[in-house]
Amino acid sequence: MSKKIIVNKFGGGILKKELIPVIVKRIKEQVTGGFSPVVVVSAMPGITDELVSFSVQLQDKSLLPKDANLLIKKYVQDLADIHSKIIIDIGISKELQEKLKIELEKLFFELEEDLQVIFSTGTRMYEDRIASYGEKLSATILTYYFNLLGLPSKRLLAEEIPIITDNNFKNANIKYDQSEKNVQKKLSAIKEIPVIAGFTGITKDGKTTTLGRGGTDTTACFIGAALRAYKVILWKDVGGVLSADPKIVPKAKVVKFISYQEAEETGKIIHEKAIGFVKLFKTPIDITSLSNPKYFTEIRELKDKKKGTKIINSKKNLSLFLITDEKIKTNEQLIIVSRAFARYKTEIILISNTRHSLQIVADNSNGLLDKVLEEIERTVEKVTVIPVNMIFLVGEFDVVDVNKFNDLLIKHKTGLQISAFLYENCTRLEAVIETNKIEKIIRILYKEFIK
Repeated sequence: MSKKIIVNKFGGGILKKELIPVIVKRIKEQVTGGFSPVVVVSAMPGITDELVSFSVQLQDKSLLPKDANLLIKKYVQDLADIHSKIIIDIGISKELQEKLKIELEKLFFELEEDLQVIFSTGTRMYEDRIASYGEKLSATILTYYFNLLGLPSKRLLAEEIPIITDNNFKNANIKYDQSEKNVQKKLSAIKEIPVIAGFTGITKDGKTTTLGRGGTDTTACFIGAALRAYKVILWKDVGGVLSADPKIVPKAKVVKFISYQEAEETGKIIHEKAIGFVKLFKTPIDITSLSNPKYFTEIRELKDKKKGTKIINSKKNLSLFLITDEKIKTNEQLIIVSRAFARYKTEIILISNTRHSLQIVADNSNGLLDKVLEEIERTVEKVTVIPVNMIFLVGEFDVVDVNKFNDLLIKHKTGLQISAFLYENCTRLEAVIETNKIEKIIRILYKEFIK
C-alpha cells in the first residue's frame, strides 16, 4: 500500500441495514480521494453478548448431553437466520448469496463444534473462541457486500495475520513487535481492501483470545500504528465526542479536539490500550458521525496548550472504603487491601491516604464488593463504606480552576469526600461526592466551566 492509509473501525452500533450502505459510501470516498482504506469491524449488534451468554449457559452442570445438543443446534440455526436476514436486507445478489452461504456454513459448523467442546469440557478459555465468531461473521458478510458494490476486498481474521497476544483470556494484550511484522507482511501482499475481524487475537500456541472492553478500537489502533497510517477513524452512529451527556445537558456540543492524554482521562471515549498504540507513532484518531462526517472529534498530540474545560462527566454507583488502623502504616494497608480487591477482580477507581488511614473508591459492577469488605474487615481495625459518585472535568487547568471546582461542590452541599487537587500538566479535576443529585451538579458545573 503506497498510498496514505486510513484505518476505519465500524462498530456493532452501525452494522445495521440502514447504515451499511453508508459504510460503502465512506470507503468509496476514501478510494476516490487517493487513500488506501483498511476496514476493522465489530460483530453485528448484540451478537457478542449472546455468544458469551450462551457459552456460559452450556456450562450448567445439570444440563444433559441430549438437551445440550438440541440447544446448540437451535442456537446456531437462530444465529444463522439472523445473519441471513441481514444479507437479504442489504441486497446481496442471489449469486453472491450462494458463495457467501458456503463461507458462513463453515463458520457455523466450526461454532457448533466449539460449543460442543464448551459443554463437554467446561473449558473457560473456549469462551474467547466462541465470542470471536461475531466479528468473523460480520467481516465475512461485509467483504462480500464490498465486492458486490465494486470495492475489491479480502477478509482477514486475527489468526490469519496473525495478531499475537498473551494468554490473558477475555482481556488479552497484543504483543506489538511480532504482530506488527505480521500485519505489515500480510497486508503488503494483498491488493484488495482488507476487512479485518476486530476484537480478537491468538496466542503463540494457537488459542483464540479477545482483547477486552473496546477491543475492536484496540485492533484498529494497533493496525493504524503497525501500518503507520495517515489516521484512524472510529465511525459512530452519533457525531464526535460531546462536552456532556446530552440527556443531562441538552446544549452539549461536539468537542472539536482533544489530546491523547485528555482522551485517556475521560475513561469512556476510547480504551487506554487503544490510545497506547496510536501514541507510539502519533497516529491521529477521528471519532466521526457515519451519516454526517462534518461532526467529528480529532484526537491527536497536544501542541499548543489552551486553558479551559472540554468535557464534564461522572461515574455513578461507586463505594468509598474508609480504612483506619493506627497499628499499620498506609503503605502496608494498601498492600493488604489491594490483594482483596484483586482477588475478587473489583476495579479500584481512586486511592487517597494519610499516615494511618486509607480511602479507596471502588466500582461494584461485578457485585463482589461485599466479599471484598468481609476480607478487609478481618485484616484491619476499622472499615466504613459509603455510597458515592465521582464527578470530573477534562481539559487544561490551573489552581484557580481547582479552587473554583471544590468551592462549588461545597457550596451546593454535595457531601464532598475527596476534593480535586492540582498536579503538573493537570488535565483532569475529579472529586468524590455523596449526593444523588449528580445531574443537577453536572448542569451547575457545565454553566460555570463550559457555558
